[in-house]
Amino acid sequence: MDETTYRILDVLSRNLGKPISIHELTSKIQEAYGAAYYANIHEKIGQLSRERMIELLRAGRSSLVFLNFENYLLIDLLAEMELKRKRDFLSGKKEMQMLMMEMDTLVHNMPFIKSVTLMSPQRNAKLNKAELLFCINKSDRKSTEETKISINRITANLQKAYNIRIDHLILEDKDFVDLLRSNENNPAKEMLHNKISALHPQNFWMSISGAIRGGIKIVAEESQTNPAKITEEDLVFNLARFGYVELGSKIKQGRLICIGYIIAAIMFKNDARRMDAIPVILAKNSANYNLVLFLARKYGFEGKILGILAALRNLIGNKMANIDEPVRLLEAMKIKEIRADKKGIKEKLRLYNVA
Repeated sequence: MDETTYRILDVLSRNLGKPISIHELTSKIQEAYGAAYYANIHEKIGQLSRERMIELLRAGRSSLVFLNFENYLLIDLLAEMELKRKRDFLSGKKEMQMLMMEMDTLVHNMPFIKSVTLMSPQRNAKLNKAELLFCINKSDRKSTEETKISINRITANLQKAYNIRIDHLILEDKDFVDLLRSNENNPAKEMLHNKISALHPQNFWMSISGAIRGGIKIVAEESQTNPAKITEEDLVFNLARFGYVELGSKIKQGRLICIGYIIAAIMFKNDARRMDAIPVILAKNSANYNLVLFLARKYGFEGKILGILAALRNLIGNKMANIDEPVRLLEAMKIKEIRADKKGIKEKLRLYNVA
């Protein structure tokens, strides 16, 4: 792959789902790489268009550029792009190379691993961290849970061996696509702008390609949500959206934010009154527990969320689908439970007509 093709694909894939003109593409390449020439970009766009790797759509005097997922060969080109990203990232980082080599060796032959992706790799490396997305194939409940426990064990051992913080998100393929198509801010959508698909990149892009060809609109988010900076207005709006309306609160339209980020924001503020909202919104909504556990690991509230989930399982577990698995996963990781106020949770659930 020549450098110009790589830079075009790099920028287009980071801005997936967003209309971008050739002029804008040139500007973004210049911003990312320090130099870009419109004539060269225009010529390469023409070539890629003839090869059906990209589509051009006229919009007034401009031409908008899109990746053409109808062309099966695009997947191989995007996989090649990911491998170059990986090589460039790991160049000169011996410790990170050893970490990735050992991780690849350990998970390569695990039957249900579909792909492994580094999220925000450059920023996290500077902080001596790694954030990993494991996409896994759907299987029976027992096999899926065993795969998740194995991944937890592997990342915990690598964390100790290499003295690096590792946070990981495990998603079945359907859940991954559902998060990408969601209109809520969530980590899956936000990682598309800055990631490296490090293991089985073809599988990663096949999932996205299949969703887009199936009519699902996927839009990469350029910025990441910081739970500590979620505004009070957005917090109140989303709590109400999830079925928890606070007395006297004025609700205004705000950003749509996933339930995991809302829980993390409440944990950050450590407001005892607001903490009562967490069991209520979990009980009233079908939460993605894999996402909740990832954020609990990342922001250090695993013990608290285990306490809340254990209390909910005891009180209304028969009404909450899939609540057993996150409790078992946290217990398998030997997370020390911070016991929740079961009596207070029970009263709050009754107040909100959950139990």
